Amino acid sequence: MTTIPSPSAAILVVDDDEVMRDLLRRVLERSGYEVVTATDGRDGVERLRGRAVDVTITDMVMPVMDGIELIQTLVAEQPSIRIIAVSGVDDWDNYLKTARSLGAKAVLRKPVGSAELVSTVKRVLMGEC
Repeated sequence: MTTIPSPSAAILVVDDDEVMRDLLRRVLERSGYEVVTATDGRDGVERLRGRAVDVTITDMVMPVMDGIELIQTLVAEQPSIRIIAVSGVDDWDNYLKTARSLGAKAVLRKPVGSAELVSTVKRVLMGEC
């Protein structure tokens, strides 16, 4: 029997675009998730230290530490971490393929619809990705 993940799972959203970060946070909170946000990869790593999250959603192109570096760092520190990579750049396919090869459980192309985001988070939480 498949267990349905608790809607109170903790999600870390890492995106340098404040509007996108806030949109993702609001969608996930409305779906019952606890959301922590970070402005770039380095901020994301700091927010994860001493705090457990169930899923990390990261943008790929960010200053300071991009999504590739973030994924590499998180997987090295926590091999079982569940990551969803998101990108909207012109070369999004290469970024997302790289993210997947480094350990991202799922990838999404921006703009991400609310239903697609929530269903992807649920699938990742249930281990279906």
